[in-house]
Amino acid sequence: FKPDEPLRHVHTNAIQSAVETFSTADPNTVWTPQALADWVGIGGFGPLFVGSPETVADLLQEWVEETDVDGFNLAYALTHETFIDAVDLLVPELQKRGVYKTEYAKGTLREKLFGEGPRLEAGHPGAAF
Repeated sequence: FKPDEPLRHVHTNAIQSAVETFSTADPNTVWTPQALADWVGIGGFGPLFVGSPETVADLLQEWVEETDVDGFNLAYALTHETFIDAVDLLVPELQKRGVYKTEYAKGTLREKLFGEGPRLEAGHPGAAF
């Protein structure tokens, strides 16, 4: 497809689910490769929350309350800066509201997942590393 050529279903096994996702999600939009690049270029395929830490926290809380979602996958708008802003600005706002942990339980990830101590058993092949 050329950048401004409308996407349409074609006889191929490649990217059918992506084309179907966009054409059924918003049938009134003529999706072109350029339109997709512009839309997906910021934040990926999901909803885009933009605003102050308070505004974004409000939106996240609203989603949790209305949909009982268990968590969020964050994507970046600007490499590194987006995650720095999330850690330095959004997390403290969520902690202030009591909806984000302020500390983690002690122990290694292995202990938290399997409850069997911080190291592999001596006989395990990976224990040598």
